[in-house]
Amino acid sequence: MAIQIGRFSFRGPFANMDEIKNRPGLFIIHRNEKDIIPIVIHETPLLNASISEELQKKELQLGKDCYVSVYNTFCALQLDREEMIKEIHDLFHLESK
Repeated sequence: MAIQIGRFSFRGPFANMDEIKNRPGLFIIHRNEKDIIPIVIHETPLLNASISEELQKKELQLGKDCYVSVYNTFCALQLDREEMIKEIHDLFHLESK
């Protein structure tokens, strides 16, 4: 399944980590499956590890408290991923970290 957020097509929402590989990308941890209410929007060189870390930090459990959607960026540099995150923050009217 795909979730369109601005010009980005995210894979998800996922209720478990089984289909998420440890690749570079963006992820959004969000409250429900259909209407995306972001909890965390982040870029990382390792999706699986970073998502797990964020879930632990926020004491959340996929499929119970939240879902995750991912956008793989195989060739993008960290600076490019950061610009993508800024664009998504602007779409949700969130302040960038």
